[in-house]
Amino acid sequence: MSGWPHYPPCAGGTCTDIICCSHGHKSSWPELFGKKQAEAQATIHRDNPDVTVVILPPGRVGLPDFCCNRVYVTVDGSGKVTNTPTVG
Repeated sequence: MSGWPHYPPCAGGTCTDIICCSHGHKSSWPELFGKKQAEAQATIHRDNPDVTVVILPPGRVGLPDFCCNRVYVTVDGSGKVTNTPTVG
């Protein structure tokens, strides 16, 4: 399906919350709200190299499953972050 974001394989093991998943890395980025997509991606990768950032354009939603290796970043039409990116 062209235009759909690529979802990495889910890794969770026995974890069901972000505290279990964090393994000493940062797991939530409220300070990125309103920042540009590229800055958000770079910050998340720097703070937690174990996750894949999935950018969701306007109108798209992430999968409902919980994954320790995924962070959804929702952006608006100008590429600014509209959610608090969080592992899961």
